[in-house]
Amino acid sequence: MPNDCWNTITITCEIEELNNLVAQELKHNNQYHENIIMMKHRERGIKFSQTTAWNPDYKWLESLVDKYPTAWIKNEWYEEGGFAGIWIGSVKGVKLIEWEDLSIDANYHIFDK
Repeated sequence: MPNDCWNTITITCEIEELNNLVAQELKHNNQYHENIIMMKHRERGIKFSQTTAWNPDYKWLESLVDKYPTAWIKNEWYEEGGFAGIWIGSVKGVKLIEWEDLSIDANYHIFDK
């Protein structure tokens, strides 16, 4: 069974492009996909959370940069095994920074015990 990876994704872009992105990438039958939780939706930007297996879906994120050229995308993520990172992408390129963080067990033993 894979570790869960929790992603908080922020996307900004031109209004029409953002509307197309939401309709084409995040919704099905006019409802958000089951693993998308919309946190903020404004005219030129959205912020949502998404759970993936093991790591962020880098191929999907990179495809968004290709399909929506005015988009700026930031994905802050962590997974239950203790890895975390930030992925930032736009037509100017992609940056990825990863680090070892506290695992779900370490968090429990340090803060919740």
